[in-house]
Amino acid sequence: MARTINVERRAKLAKFIMMKGSLSVKELAHEFNVSTETIRKDLISLEKDNIINKGHGGATISTNYLESHFDTKLFKNMGIKSKIAQKAVELIPKNGVVILDSGTTVFQIAKLLNLRDDLVIITTSLIVAQALENTKNQLLVTGGHLRKKSMSFVGNWAANAISSINADISFMSCDGFHTDGPCIRSYREIDIKQAILKNSKENVLITDSSKFSKQGLYRFTTFDKFNLLITDENINGNERDLIPDNIELITV
Repeated sequence: MARTINVERRAKLAKFIMMKGSLSVKELAHEFNVSTETIRKDLISLEKDNIINKGHGGATISTNYLESHFDTKLFKNMGIKSKIAQKAVELIPKNGVVILDSGTTVFQIAKLLNLRDDLVIITTSLIVAQALENTKNQLLVTGGHLRKKSMSFVGNWAANAISSINADISFMSCDGFHTDGPCIRSYREIDIKQAILKNSKENVLITDSSKFSKQGLYRFTTFDKFNLLITDENINGNERDLIPDNIELITV
């Protein structure tokens, strides 16, 4: 029971530091009604997990947990993302119904789908929709509240739209990994991603291998909810070991 309490407090502690910025040990102890010694132990544990950076007498959230704007991520590893997208498109059945999540690798898939004319494409991403503005496919955009950092739609409106869909395949992105599944840095996208997983017959996680060395605050599902994972050949042995045997791993 004590370990459970510690884990819950440390999760709340990480979120609090993320919202408030740099805080002292004394301020954190007062906020969580525990001793400064307990807070120091919590911070040591969070720093070990690369969640916070611990300095003299205080802590700030690790840059691994800060979400970058879509534009800053767009040109990173573009060649690899393009290869992943090409492999992903090969999996889409003729006359298929496809859900495209937000993300820069998904954006590369969207550009390639302009070569098709037989699909129904549903997306939660404004950028993906713009990439498909002249498509000959049927394009449906969920709408909802627009998150400007990810340029994606979130909230009940978007979740309800996805819940009415029966898709053949979905392509989903992530910001990093926990030991048992992919994670993201915005809690507002959790419901959307989980709705996609529930309403698609086949779910494909797409990510370049650099994400395996990164973490996000919120794990949105476990690996077993995916049928395939597509990444690049730079994934190492330890990273491969994270992926269960029942999930097909494709490297490009």
